[in-house]
Amino acid sequence: MFKESKELIEKANKIYIVGHQNPDGDSIGSAFAMCLALRKLKKDANAIISKFSDSFSFLPYIDTMPKQVSDDTYDLLICVDSSDKLRLDISEQDYNKAKKVLMLDHHKMVLPYGDVKVIRDDFPATCELVYDFLKDLNIEIDKDIASYLYMGIMTDTGSFNYSSTRSSTLRIAADLLDAGVDFGYICDKLNHTMKEAKLKLLALTIDNMEVYYNGKLRFSYVPYNTIDELNLDEEDAEGMTNYLRLPEGTEVAVYVRGKSDGTKKVSLRSGGKVDVSEIAISLGGGGHMRASGYSITGDFKTEKAKLIKIIGGKLSDNTSG
Repeated sequence: MFKESKELIEKANKIYIVGHQNPDGDSIGSAFAMCLALRKLKKDANAIISKFSDSFSFLPYIDTMPKQVSDDTYDLLICVDSSDKLRLDISEQDYNKAKKVLMLDHHKMVLPYGDVKVIRDDFPATCELVYDFLKDLNIEIDKDIASYLYMGIMTDTGSFNYSSTRSSTLRIAADLLDAGVDFGYICDKLNHTMKEAKLKLLALTIDNMEVYYNGKLRFSYVPYNTIDELNLDEEDAEGMTNYLRLPEGTEVAVYVRGKSDGTKKVSLRSGGKVDVSEIAISLGGGGHMRASGYSITGDFKTEKAKLIKIIGGKLSDNTSG
């Protein structure tokens, strides 16, 4: 699975690793684990991260990485956890400076990019794919690398609660604990600590909730000015969808938040009976069966009505089946 990827790394010295904009745990975890591992191979490696939620500020070396490419050209760009090239946390100009591009991802996608692509949409997290890659490269996974990998796997599996969690995922987590991961500390920082402003956003999200199809669909929209007034960044405004899915009988939850650029980000979560990745892909996005997303650039009322109708059709098909 990694033959071509290993060849790219063997031939490269100057390497940048990048995840997606407004990075989540898996994006940060896979990028930083890859970076720290490549440094063990004496590669000149850096992870690009323009900004991140201060929820991740406890992680080692996270404040030491560059915000953009500082070279005119470089040997290899490794793109992790981003099914959409346009969502990468790097400019097109800096992307094009790379002599070669390697893509490591776990999302369903329509238009894969890069010279070499390793896509495993059956993996619950890109960090699990990176773990396998590092093992294949015979790189020792120390405590810092293990902490990033564990954090990414934990966040993308909902602390190992999502059905995407595999037996191999738990075996990998155990191996990472053996490497010295303080799993209780990571869990406390990311699962049991929340800004007061984010708690207020959660309250507003629930207050704005609309219910359709006898409770099978729950929908909430929070405009950007509300998020801005709460002084929350893009990543801190994430994560509301899971709360909308909690009420009994909910099959699909939709959380839409306004963005600073005037577009709106749509996050879809499913209880398992509806494949929301099909919906997201049809509307220009991507993701997984139970967790997907896309962006709205047109008229919100029109796009909202279209989405609700599409979901209603999926719920009807599921019932009739």
